[in-house]
Amino acid sequence: MNERPGALDRLLGYVADNLPDETEATARAREAIAPLEKAIRAQAAKQRAKIRSDARAEAATQLREDAALRDAEGEIKLAAYGRELADLIGTLPPSEDRPGIVRLADQADEVTPNPPVDIRGNADIDRIPIARSVRYAVLGAPEVRDQYTRDLTIAPTEITLTYRASPDSQLGRIHAYVKGRWMKGSALVPMDKPVGRHFHGDLADWPEWLATEARLHDPEQPS
Repeated sequence: MNERPGALDRLLGYVADNLPDETEATARAREAIAPLEKAIRAQAAKQRAKIRSDARAEAATQLREDAALRDAEGEIKLAAYGRELADLIGTLPPSEDRPGIVRLADQADEVTPNPPVDIRGNADIDRIPIARSVRYAVLGAPEVRDQYTRDLTIAPTEITLTYRASPDSQLGRIHAYVKGRWMKGSALVPMDKPVGRHFHGDLADWPEWLATEARLHDPEQPS
């Protein structure tokens, strides 16, 4: 006796004959999800572009803030370079494989460097020295009083000394900028970035150790 009815055989045969081709089914599935995949990629690209844009803007802002500080310290050339670099960051897109990071090397073929200038050949230019600066880090220097907050002092980490070729009528010939960290007693005051204090005028009014530093580097002091 035949244990499997002919109807079942016909049904199984029909199913086997009408099973979808695997390659064709995969192609159809990919075609169906292609619009969704495209939309997801477009959204991800927008997010990466915003991250890169925000990173460039933050970097440019930091550079301009640093340039303003260097202006105040008399570092005119470094301040100008910082602003130039900030402007450059605003025009160069970051590398696609490293979102948020500007790689100047990626744009090397597009950036035309300024031609070298032989200053010895510019006989028509009168060069008048205005000031000379020296800047260095320090460890163990005595604290100085904060200019605006009576109960705080500044623990120096960096000193910038600027010597003018001729004395300024109000500021004198020598200017010092002491940068460091706020201290209250023996405790470090939490802060986001260093603070500083300017010194100018008669060295007799400066802290004794700072006046000694100023004389040490003074180009007008006999060697």
